[in-house]
Amino acid sequence: MKTLSTTTPLKRDLQGSEAHSSTPQPTAPKRYQEMTFDASEKFVGPMPVKEFLKEFVPEARETRPTGGILFGESTASQHEDAFIHAIKTAGLCPKLKFNNTTTSRDGPYRLKPDISVYSSNPRHSDGSGTSLEEGKLLNWKTMEMWIKNKNKADIFCDMETMKKRGDEAKSHIRFSDTAYRVCGQMIAYASAHHQSQFRVFSFSIFLFGEKGRLLRWDRSGVIYTESFDWLTQPETLLEFIWRFNFLSDIERGHDSTVTPVTDDEAEVALPKLKRYPGLENTKKADLRRFLVHDDRSTDGDLRVYITPSAVWDTGGLFGHSTFGYIAFDVASTNLVYLKDFWRTDLPGIEREGDVYRKLHDAQVPNIPELGPAGDVPVSPECTATTSFAAQRTRTQDYLRIPGSEHEWCPGQPHVDPYVHYRLVLETLGKPLSAFKSTRQLCEVIRDAIVAHSAAYERAQILHRDVSAGNILITEEGTGMLIDWDLSKQVHKGVEEGPRQHSRTGTWQFISISRLREPRYTAHEVSDDLESFFWVLLYQIARCRNILKMDLSNDMQQVFDDYIKLSHDCLVRGGRGKLICLIGGNLSPRIVKDLLRTAEGLINVPCTKIIEELRSLFHDYYLHVETQFETSAQTQIEIEEMRRGDSRVKVAQEKLRSSEFVLSIMNKYLASKWDIEGDGSLDKTDMGHDASKSRDRRKRKAEDISCEEKNSDQIRRWMLPPSSIQPSSDVVSSWSKGTSKTLYSKSSQKPVSSLLK
Repeated sequence: MKTLSTTTPLKRDLQGSEAHSSTPQPTAPKRYQEMTFDASEKFVGPMPVKEFLKEFVPEARETRPTGGILFGESTASQHEDAFIHAIKTAGLCPKLKFNNTTTSRDGPYRLKPDISVYSSNPRHSDGSGTSLEEGKLLNWKTMEMWIKNKNKADIFCDMETMKKRGDEAKSHIRFSDTAYRVCGQMIAYASAHHQSQFRVFSFSIFLFGEKGRLLRWDRSGVIYTESFDWLTQPETLLEFIWRFNFLSDIERGHDSTVTPVTDDEAEVALPKLKRYPGLENTKKADLRRFLVHDDRSTDGDLRVYITPSAVWDTGGLFGHSTFGYIAFDVASTNLVYLKDFWRTDLPGIEREGDVYRKLHDAQVPNIPELGPAGDVPVSPECTATTSFAAQRTRTQDYLRIPGSEHEWCPGQPHVDPYVHYRLVLETLGKPLSAFKSTRQLCEVIRDAIVAHSAAYERAQILHRDVSAGNILITEEGTGMLIDWDLSKQVHKGVEEGPRQHSRTGTWQFISISRLREPRYTAHEVSDDLESFFWVLLYQIARCRNILKMDLSNDMQQVFDDYIKLSHDCLVRGGRGKLICLIGGNLSPRIVKDLLRTAEGLINVPCTKIIEELRSLFHDYYLHVETQFETSAQTQIEIEEMRRGDSRVKVAQEKLRSSEFVLSIMNKYLASKWDIEGDGSLDKTDMGHDASKSRDRRKRKAEDISCEEKNSDQIRRWMLPPSSIQPSSDVVSSWSKGTSKTLYSKSSQKPVSSLLK
């Protein structure tokens, strides 16, 4: 039976889940709809325009020019060019340049904001010295603001609509395909804007017909204003543009702790950075100067690091928005890893630097050495202990709270506060996908499990985000576990409530239990141990496909599978992983073929590690169904079957700690492992043409509405009570309202009969 949530609900984030995805990207309209679904609870408004200007856009020191009609009917009908001409002739923006970019694209984003705004004299971290290259209209790296013009299609709800939705409403976006598509497009613009620059926040303007809104974006969410008539009563729009013209870089949202490098700094840093694999072609123009504050420092000094472009980023606009850099430490002249992200600023959630310090105090092995770590200051000048001010999100400050002055924000958007944070790791590592042999892959994952176990047993810290990206290979060839920002100090035997509205993990490696019930299932040791198994299987499938088998469907079903279901429209998953555990997707036969060498030899030890772990988790999930919403009576029956099955009990006991999983890995790592030449093929071809695979893809979340939850298309499947995986491919035979049986493709006999 479901009870009140005792854990932070998991949230699948489209942009954050793409790094390890095997699924072809959806078309732009569907992608925009997905982005809106992900962020639909991040919008706060409608804020009164006067309050918006007062809070975020300081008055200009100079008086705005007046006189004449700025906009007319031709402005609305001729759109962007007429708008830009009217702004220019009014002399409103002597320090800004407006470009019509409806047909322009720039960089990898292939996005075309209707109007792009640039500074005539940029002073921020792009360092190019000019706002735009010769003859170029669009440049995300130097853009100050963008304007969206969408005829008459408003996407936000007014106060009356929100009142009808009720006090519990979380989304401020209108329920229509057009609204979701346009909103997703604006999220994509804001995401490209923040990814291309070092930003704390940004502004934009949304025009729809004769109406308009002002928007402010940060990592917490978006504040949007009440609508105003910009065409016949342009005072609001004119005042905003005039004030924006005179804002400083910091007031426009730029991060002043990242600046271009000097010639001397580049001369010292480049030779060393170029020696790092993948950075051989780095140029001075690629370099930036980062300042890092150490919260243990008492003198307020900032450490200086020189970095090229990020080697890793999560890609998301909202939330942690992590960027990782190989950095040159100016003080020590060593290469280090610099992690830049936004930490959740809520009670009980520790800074990642503090977590590392606790782990080192507890002598946890196989973790990197920590360098400076601390919040990012608003400016380099405010680092003195008594006056330190960190870069913080502000969207959360305007939520409607009983008794507060912000009565204009109805409903309950899910917006958490974040603080900009940087830490330096002194130990560098290579990605897990760079393993030299499958033996090394297993050793490195084993080392990471040892770190995980020691952290839990010695420091009572649970990692909670085990993924392929969080396990690295050191120069010595050993493994280390990094990225402890989602970890939690646990108190055994004590149930604790959720600390934030939601948290994201790496979708492809989250346990079945957490994917199925993102709200009601507490994160346990067994969930992280299961994630290690999925990491191992994923690396073998992605990096050892020497036969170039078509694994597109298997990879999508096991690692990317998700569905929107039920009245709350929470995203759930895990069905493909459940099928994998009985030998369906990525079956034992496929694993054997993946573990063949060029000479045709099969890697027996690695195969046995995978299959023994598969069997362990198979037993752990016996009798679990893939239907995400079942009746209370069905849930009771399932729990009774699980309680009465000794195999479930044994598996649960084995997964209370890392001991049994480590024993499996150590047993085969100690055995004869005479296979050579089975290193990573570095994400070999998945064996299919992504452009041709759309029609046979699984039903993605945007194709399933909440109303379909009782339709014939929602199917059931139960894991049969077997502890051995079939060697043949397995497919599920579905039929409405009957018991579900799994059949072998080769024999068309029930799998249960093959397992006896």
